[in-house]
Amino acid sequence: MASLLSRAKELREQAWPTLKTSAFLERGVLTPEEFVAAGDELVFKCPTWTWSGGDAAKRKAYLPAEKQFLVTNNVPCAQRAAAIEGATLRELTIASELAGGADDDAWVETELTTAGGEPLAGAAAANDDDDGGDIDDLCAGMEESGIAGADDAATAQSDNILRTRTYDLSITYDKYWQTPRMWLFGYDEASAPLTQPQIFEDILSDYAKRTVTFERHPHLDHPHASIHPCKHPNAMKKIIDNVSKHASGPPRVDQAMFIFLKFISNMIPTINYDFTHDVQAA
Repeated sequence: MASLLSRAKELREQAWPTLKTSAFLERGVLTPEEFVAAGDELVFKCPTWTWSGGDAAKRKAYLPAEKQFLVTNNVPCAQRAAAIEGATLRELTIASELAGGADDDAWVETELTTAGGEPLAGAAAANDDDDGGDIDDLCAGMEESGIAGADDAATAQSDNILRTRTYDLSITYDKYWQTPRMWLFGYDEASAPLTQPQIFEDILSDYAKRTVTFERHPHLDHPHASIHPCKHPNAMKKIIDNVSKHASGPPRVDQAMFIFLKFISNMIPTINYDFTHDVQAA
């Protein structure tokens, strides 16, 4: 049954027309060309992400052969989602980077806080920096505002060796929903593939069994967990509108991948995919 459903989705995507006209600001969707531009910006700003051409037999004609999907490997996941299920999501008004840095006090960022309103351990608001909140680029800002590493109180220790799960993450373009799509493949502390129930442990329960599906990856052989993209355009549109209200203008379409990763982090806040090192300013 799963194989038949997968094949049906492939046929639906093949028959669906390719979006040609930009509707990023109006509907939160991307053309294939805009997906590539946003991916280029992500790879440039965050060098832990790279492009992959995948298997030549599975390539999509509407994307460049060498830029079929984005990938980052060995991403740490030290906590289970249950450890922060009591956290609440508090929106801060911080969007200067999307606005080109014109207003240092106008960010839009989502910060994890405890039920009592205190910042979650390991999370820091970008405007708490000693330099008044100046951040070289959006990738660095995401790193500072995310859960930037393992919480010692919530990680497993054995013989003084830190043991943590890791994930290989990839982002494809979904032609039917006209949006990026996140795929996850996890490994346990012994580097064995995670089971489906184990992967659900790393996703907030509100999303785990409503938003996450297990399907064949369009470019890779083994099944992956995927954040289903049916709600992505609406979420993207809300963030675009919020940024536009607090900045000197709407976000650029090449910044779309940062917006996408920001709202995906609300579902999988324990997977530190935006924790990058040696990020160079543009």
